Amino acid sequence: MIQLLYLYSFFIGLLSSLILIPILVKYASHLGLVDNPVGSLRKLHEAPMPRSGGLGIIIPTAIATLIILPWDDAVLSFLFSSLVIVGFGLMDDVMELKPVQKLIGQALGVSLAMVGGMVISTVPFIDNAPTWMGYALTFVFVMAVINGVNFSDGMDGLAAGTTLMALVVIFLLALDSSNVQVAIIAASICAALVGFLRFNTHPASIFMGDAGSQFLGFSLAWLAITVSQAEASTLTPLLPLLILGIPVMDVLQVICVRIKKKLPLPGPDKEHFHHQIAKLGLTQAGVVATIYMLQLILLSGAFLLKNDADSSALGFYFCYLVGVLGLLYFAHVQGWRMRGANTFAGLNRRNGVFRRLSFLHPYSGKFYGAVTAVLLCVFALLSTAMPKGFIYIALILATGIVCLKIVANTRWTLLIARMSTYTATIFCVYGMTLSVTPDASFSFFDLFLVILTVALAISIRTTRKKYFWLTPQDLLVLFFVILLAPTLSLDLGANVNSGALIFKTILLLYICEYVIARGYVAQKRLTNAALLSLFLLSVNL
Repeated sequence: MIQLLYLYSFFIGLLSSLILIPILVKYASHLGLVDNPVGSLRKLHEAPMPRSGGLGIIIPTAIATLIILPWDDAVLSFLFSSLVIVGFGLMDDVMELKPVQKLIGQALGVSLAMVGGMVISTVPFIDNAPTWMGYALTFVFVMAVINGVNFSDGMDGLAAGTTLMALVVIFLLALDSSNVQVAIIAASICAALVGFLRFNTHPASIFMGDAGSQFLGFSLAWLAITVSQAEASTLTPLLPLLILGIPVMDVLQVICVRIKKKLPLPGPDKEHFHHQIAKLGLTQAGVVATIYMLQLILLSGAFLLKNDADSSALGFYFCYLVGVLGLLYFAHVQGWRMRGANTFAGLNRRNGVFRRLSFLHPYSGKFYGAVTAVLLCVFALLSTAMPKGFIYIALILATGIVCLKIVANTRWTLLIARMSTYTATIFCVYGMTLSVTPDASFSFFDLFLVILTVALAISIRTTRKKYFWLTPQDLLVLFFVILLAPTLSLDLGANVNSGALIFKTILLLYICEYVIARGYVAQKRLTNAALLSLFLLSVNL
């Protein structure tokens, strides 16, 4: 039962995020959450952008956490401390707080969290360290992580992607140490980030703002400290430093650069780690990919050294720090610059091959709409082993969506389409997977899904219209799903492979997004088909 909670928290967070973020994009100006680059030399975008995406991460996390976890002191402390930090972050997004005011808000939130129990009680290298030392170390470390993640939020998908990677490692460590609370919170934030990355890839349609980046930094620090400082934990107390090493490294190198250039320590500039890499001539995508690889190396070290001596962990991080920053400094001194930095030029030329198939474009939306409708209805009819409780929940949700559909005007069509298709996909794929015994015919179905995926990728390239397309962040998400899901060993049913279940669900969600993006008529058709599939589940009662 506990293992199912991880899946519930993930899909609640994902569904909430995917539904909420488009609403936040539309109404960002009403909330005063718009990032205007006019007059700023450090902004990389040229047009005003919504920066309400942080709410699309924070609210789904809170919903999933409050629904799944009991409201004990630790959960309430985490949420209340987060609320304080988010509140100051929102004020900064709306009215541009001074750096000192931002630090006061962060310090207040961190102090409340420490009162609630987030404390480094086991100080590395010091046995029986005084209490004040643990509190001081906790305060400095968490403040550094919050600001490090905030600093990294300067390129599309950068802060969200690196945070997602760190959260996956924290989730695995929590599973290994049977820390259900940390695992569920980490899974909830991961899900919200997956939904956010759908809209934050380059070129992004929404930013997370200071509210989002500071929440992510605080959450990472809270989770890392909580999982490593648990009473029964055998993890090295330096594990948070390895998991959150890149934000800490960013803060350290920014301080060094500002001291060298005799600049004030607080305040915005273009001296952060991603800026330093960009100065080598890489595109945004190249910078993000480079930092993803550096994050992967660091997290791999953290996972391998999780139970080793403190000296091993500190030595690894010191070598990593010297190697990365030393190589970066040497590259700048030598004047290294990437040639032909626009790595997507060849891809754009290759698109011409697919665009010769543009005559298929008018039919692709109808084709995928029909295929999705048939699959969902067939899955519903095959869901003979679906627990009755799940079916009743699906019927209640379907009835609620129908009522909303009746009373809502056309402006709600997109939201209703997402609510119905995401709900139907999750219930019908799980019910079918639970009910159908894997055999040769089922393998044929898997092959059909692979072919459908390839065809979808080609369909996206047959037009210049950007309906829906895979991004580096999507590939990152799929990589984690393929790599990690088989290792989770979630007991979801006798015939259920957790990795295959999650992969099929995400694949069909992508196809639904493509159909939804084709316009009002496609949205209505898919909504009706999704609702029909949910009601068809009642056949199995």
